[in-house]
Amino acid sequence: MATGLLLADRGYEVKIVDMNDRPGGVARVYKTAGYTFDMGPTWYLMPEVFERYFNLLGSEVKKEYHLYDLDPSYRVFFSPDDVADITRDQQHNREVFAGFERDGGEKLKRYLSEAAKKYDIALNHFLYHDYLKFTDFLDPVIIGNGLRLNALAKLDTYVKKFFTSDKARKILEFNTVFLGSSPHKTPALYSLMGHVDLTQGIRFPEGGIGAFIEALYSNCLKRGVEFFFNTPVRKIVVEENKAHGVTTDKTFLFSDAVLATADYRHVETELLDEDIRNYPNFTWDKRVIGPGTLLVYLGIRKKLDKLAHHNFYFAQDWDHNFKEIFDEPAWPEDPSYYIGCPSRTDPSMAPEGCENVFILVPVSPYLEDTDEIRQSYSRKIIGHLEELIGTGIAGSIEVEKIYSHRDFKRHNNLFHGTALGLSHTLFQTAIFRPSHKNRRVPNLYYGGQYTQPGIGMPMALISSELVAQRIEQENPFF
Repeated sequence: MATGLLLADRGYEVKIVDMNDRPGGVARVYKTAGYTFDMGPTWYLMPEVFERYFNLLGSEVKKEYHLYDLDPSYRVFFSPDDVADITRDQQHNREVFAGFERDGGEKLKRYLSEAAKKYDIALNHFLYHDYLKFTDFLDPVIIGNGLRLNALAKLDTYVKKFFTSDKARKILEFNTVFLGSSPHKTPALYSLMGHVDLTQGIRFPEGGIGAFIEALYSNCLKRGVEFFFNTPVRKIVVEENKAHGVTTDKTFLFSDAVLATADYRHVETELLDEDIRNYPNFTWDKRVIGPGTLLVYLGIRKKLDKLAHHNFYFAQDWDHNFKEIFDEPAWPEDPSYYIGCPSRTDPSMAPEGCENVFILVPVSPYLEDTDEIRQSYSRKIIGHLEELIGTGIAGSIEVEKIYSHRDFKRHNNLFHGTALGLSHTLFQTAIFRPSHKNRRVPNLYYGGQYTQPGIGMPMALISSELVAQRIEQENPFF
C-alpha cells in the first residue's frame, strides 16, 4: 500500500492484489466483541520516517491520525518484585541504570550519545539509499561513516564495553529479537536502537497501528487505487523478458510493471519460473531467518493496573533463551516475552472496564505447532503473567485468539512461518539484503521487509519510497 500510494499520487494507475480479506498484510486488524487487536506490529518508532512519508503526499501525520506520547515508554519485569520503568525523562532513565551498577547513569549517557551519532549517520547516509550492486556501497562517505558504526563488532560485545550488569544489558539488547536476530549475531551498529526507544521515546496512534493502516488505505482509495481482496496471486506472468501482470484464481490482471511485496522467497520459488529468479532455491537454505512468534490476543473483563502500555519480562538465563530461539530450537522453558496492553493508553481498544492484551513470545520457527502445543504453551505464559503482576487473568478471559508460525505460513506465505523475514546479521544488512529489482526482468520489482533497509514499519516505509522512485525512473508516466 505504501508504494502503491506514492505511485498513485504521482499519476500511476495502481492495482493491489491481496490474499487476505482486509488491508495491512501482517499488520491487519482483528476486531471482535468490542476489542480491537493489532495483529502484527504494535510499536510506533522513528516518527520522522512517518512524517517524511506523509509529507511526500502533501500531508502530515497530525492530519492523518492522532499520536499519544507514551510515558512510561515501557515497563520491564525482571521478577514480580523487581520492576523498572523506562520513561521519556532522561534523568529518570539514568537513575534507573545507576541502580543497576556503579556509574550506570553516566555509562548510559555515553552509550546513548554514541547511539545518537550512529542513528544520524544511518538515517542521513544509509537508509534512504538503494544499493543495487556492491560498487554502489564503495563511496568514501559511506565507507568513512561505516567505520564509525562498529559494523564488524557484535552488539553483545559492544554493550559489555559499557555495562557489567545483566539488567542493563537486557534492556539495551532486547530489540535485537525484533530485528530478527540475537545480540550475539547482530552488528553493533544496531546499538542505534537505544537512541530510538530511550531518547526519542515511544508513540502510539489513537485506535492502534490500524489507524496508520487505515490512513494508507483511505488515501489509496482517494487516489483511485483498486484493491482485490481474497485474491491470492498464483503466477507472475513473464514473457519475452517482461512482466505483463499476474494470474489469480479468478482472472489475469495486466500491468506495465509488477511490484511483489509478499514474502521474497515465496515470490521467487512459487510465483516465478526458475530461470528468471534472482536467487537459486538452495541459497534460501543458507539464509538466516528471524524467529517465529507465539501471539496470544486476550480480551480481559477487568483492569490490569500493574501493566503499562508496553511491558517486557526478561528470561533469567538470557543467553540460554536465545539458544532456544536461534541455535537449539525448543519451546523455551523460561522465555522472554512482550505484553502489550494498549487499552491502558487508548480506552477505545477495549470495552469499558476491560483490557486488550497482546502477548508475544519469540520462538524458533522450526518448532512443531499443533493445537495442543500452542494451547498448552499459551496457558503456561498466561499463568506466568498472572504470577508476574499478582493478578488472576484466566478467569476473566472473554476473548482469546492464538496465532503462531503455522498461521503466518497460511495467511502470509512467510518462509517457515517467520514473523520477521531475514535476520539483520552482518551479511544480511544493506547491500547484502535481497535486491529491490529483478536482475533478468527489468519491470519486476520487490519490496517489504526482506529488501533494503530491512525489518519493521519504518524500514518498510523507507523501502516503499526507494522502490517507488526506481519504478518511476524506469517506467516514466506520461
